[in-house]
Amino acid sequence: MELKSLLVETMLELQSALREELRLQGHELTGKLSDSIVFEVSATGNELVGQMYFEDYGVYVNVGVLAQNIPFGRGGKGRKGGTSQYIQGLIEFWEHRGLSGRDAIGAAFATAHIHAREGMPSRGSYQYTQTGERLGFVQDAVERRIADIENTIMEKFGASLTFEINRAVSSLENVFAAP
Repeated sequence: MELKSLLVETMLELQSALREELRLQGHELTGKLSDSIVFEVSATGNELVGQMYFEDYGVYVNVGVLAQNIPFGRGGKGRKGGTSQYIQGLIEFWEHRGLSGRDAIGAAFATAHIHAREGMPSRGSYQYTQTGERLGFVQDAVERRIADIENTIMEKFGASLTFEINRAVSSLENVFAAP
């Protein structure tokens, strides 16, 4: 087996692990985040690099958002109620859960008030998880599979594996992570 083929196989396994972890943590309402997980493998000189990508909002699903960073506040001059992307996203969330019209709008604003008080994930969202976790899907997926992947690479090629989570994602944890 060629090293590049092994890296593609490894990336497929990590992609599968990320999707499974999202499902286990209860982040599967529409499947959009899971479906967005893609990767690319590139070769330059003596180096092979595999990079995984997903929708930007996956960062917030992974690390959470502190209550004070929730983009929702009561009133304010010049504000149009319900027109923010955050509120529109919550309305869409509740529509996927079967609500419509005023019921979805009301549930969205109630959820925004809870997020503004508790942050994301909220305590109530833990009812959707099978693992007891609602944060850290990237780290959890990697931790579950990394030892097997490292062993396979060492056995087949005697090569070492370096795994890095993008520094940008790591730095967001300090800003957005729930305590």
